[in-house]
Amino acid sequence: MDEINMACTSLEDCGAHNTQIDPLQDLGNEILQLLCTRLNDDCIMTMQEGLRLMQRSSYYLEIQGDDLPPTADEQQQTVHSYNSTVWSLVDQQRLRRAMTLAKTQVKLHLTFLGLLFEEIIRGSQELEAFVLNYNRGLVDSDIAAPTQERLHQTHQYLNAFESRLNWKLGPLDLQNQLIHNTGGLPIQLLSVSLAKKMPVIFNRFETRTTSNNVHLCWEVACEQSQELNQEFEIHVKSFHPTIAEYCQFTKSTCKSYNIEVNNLIPDRYYKFSVKRVDSVNLVYGLWVDTLILKTLDISKSEQAVSN
Repeated sequence: MDEINMACTSLEDCGAHNTQIDPLQDLGNEILQLLCTRLNDDCIMTMQEGLRLMQRSSYYLEIQGDDLPPTADEQQQTVHSYNSTVWSLVDQQRLRRAMTLAKTQVKLHLTFLGLLFEEIIRGSQELEAFVLNYNRGLVDSDIAAPTQERLHQTHQYLNAFESRLNWKLGPLDLQNQLIHNTGGLPIQLLSVSLAKKMPVIFNRFETRTTSNNVHLCWEVACEQSQELNQEFEIHVKSFHPTIAEYCQFTKSTCKSYNIEVNNLIPDRYYKFSVKRVDSVNLVYGLWVDTLILKTLDISKSEQAVSN
């Protein structure tokens, strides 16, 4: 990008001494405008992080009723009871088809986002190469048309990526209702949609290790406050005597955003993993955050204290 900034200055200097219209220079200026705004390093990093969050998120199938009461604290039990009733009436064969459809929709969306990002990066590299070669006098008018087309395509890819990155997971278009015998429940008020939850990640700064204890903390990406009624699954796997050889494995669940793992062996590597507890309506969610830590060596700790 430093070379591009230098090229920008060079293009302006060329224009100051050239009284004739130069279509290649105009094209170069258009490209520089894009490279310095929507395709600068910060923007590309933001797009990459947005794509990573989408790929690591968990996606759920939700059955909703338009007549559900507001989700105020005092009405949570009513909503839970309503949803439990709805799920108990769902036809399992139709539910499996809906889950498959939803999973396919999520995977296609994520794959398309990934392909768009690859095309954006490829376009950025080609456009940057054009500017640098123009500045060195290595391009001619024959390359103007394909470069103009690549510029147009890159604009389109950027617009498509940005719009799909904020994809609103709306209702699914199902051929059949999930409930064929409602027992008086109004079918027309039910809808099926996809919901997204951001990935769970360890908070490396809050995690602490002793010789036989590890305090683990985690959070949900991009969320400022902890969501209520969340349940997490924590895996602990030890390595003995090194990380090349697995040993003991344990699994536990908790409803908080931290846990104390006790009775560990000093001077040993442990692999910790955290994710949300799988639920019946989970459609797609591959991301599991992992962390490898080594418990402290007691002898070294005691020696350090004595010194």
